[in-house]
Amino acid sequence: MAAMKLEDFSVKKHAIFFQQQLEKMPEPYKTMDVNRLTLLYFCISGLDLLGALDSIDKERIIRFIYSYQSDEADSGGFYGYPLVHCSSAADDTQPHIANTYVALVMLVILGDDLSRVRRDAVAASMRKWQLPDGSFCCVHGMSSLDSENDMRFVFCAAAICYMLDLWHAVDLESMLSFILISQSYDSGFGMGPQTESHGGCTYCALAALSMMGKLGELPGKDELINWCTKRQLRGFQGRVEKEMDSCYSFWVGGSLNLLGAGPLLESENCARFLKDCESEMGGFQKFPHNKFPDLLHSYMSVCGLSLCGLLPPLNVLLNMSERAFSSAAHRFRMAPGGRCWEPPLAERMREGSRPSRTPRALDGTTAAMMEEKSWNVRSLPMSFWAVLVLALAALLPRLLQLLYRQNEA
Repeated sequence: MAAMKLEDFSVKKHAIFFQQQLEKMPEPYKTMDVNRLTLLYFCISGLDLLGALDSIDKERIIRFIYSYQSDEADSGGFYGYPLVHCSSAADDTQPHIANTYVALVMLVILGDDLSRVRRDAVAASMRKWQLPDGSFCCVHGMSSLDSENDMRFVFCAAAICYMLDLWHAVDLESMLSFILISQSYDSGFGMGPQTESHGGCTYCALAALSMMGKLGELPGKDELINWCTKRQLRGFQGRVEKEMDSCYSFWVGGSLNLLGAGPLLESENCARFLKDCESEMGGFQKFPHNKFPDLLHSYMSVCGLSLCGLLPPLNVLLNMSERAFSSAAHRFRMAPGGRCWEPPLAERMREGSRPSRTPRALDGTTAAMMEEKSWNVRSLPMSFWAVLVLALAALLPRLLQLLYRQNEA
């Protein structure tokens, strides 16, 4: 069977799909109207990775993004929808942490220098978004019950601080504590403490730790690599015993990348699964059997193709193209006191020799993880052998009886 190539995918159709969604959304998206910037991000970053960014009016979109920026001095950031001024006494229209993150990423992708971002106002929002346990909510409501707070928004907070150098506006110690106590018994991460390990949350935790310069302090990295590799069946699943889902090619594949174990992603299998999820109309479906594509899974599948080596490089840390990241990296800042963590394979990658995906070409724990992922007779538990022996013992009399009758005949 020939190896998958970019030509096996309908790249032009995918670019057209994002261009169409950029201008007019289908009716089913009306419930997502409050997250317009997030949907726009999927289109802009998707077009960038597909090499079709020049097909859009960048300056027009930059103006559009800035029109969603709050002008409140103590409530900075970006709204996910057009600001509506109400006459009610309680104005609960607030910037949203996730839409602020995607707004900044899009501006970087489009070549903006972020000079028009109201940094002091965003810093004021960061202080309101962080809760006493170190986590972050998406909007600062009138009470702690007015907003979700979980690992997704911890990542958004870290990315905002990283891009705007606003680390002084957050409590780094409690932020780190929340991330670490959200690590499960199997070394994966959930939404918060005592929750099930999840591919998306694992990515959010690892990326946040990396931007904070604390990834080196994470315990159980070897076990986490093991957990991530076991999420790939052909495509990736997000949790144990769940169906393969196209978006986890990024969430889990990106997690392996952050852990320095990117070569353990089985690119050929991943690409073939994404091909099964490809829609004839452009875009990608969540599952192969779904009828229609959607923006989130289309974008994350494009990211997956990048991680498979079929599209230009992706900067996993901020989820933008490496091209865009490199153009602005000189302005980004790791948290004070943080240190870059050197993954086990970093030196080999710097030397330009991409490690083979076979265990023999890797060293130490990484090779052991690949061997453990592969089926191995010696790794089968004793309980398996006990059941096998009992089954054979039960079948033996019947087999002897059949042999006896055959000899008599």
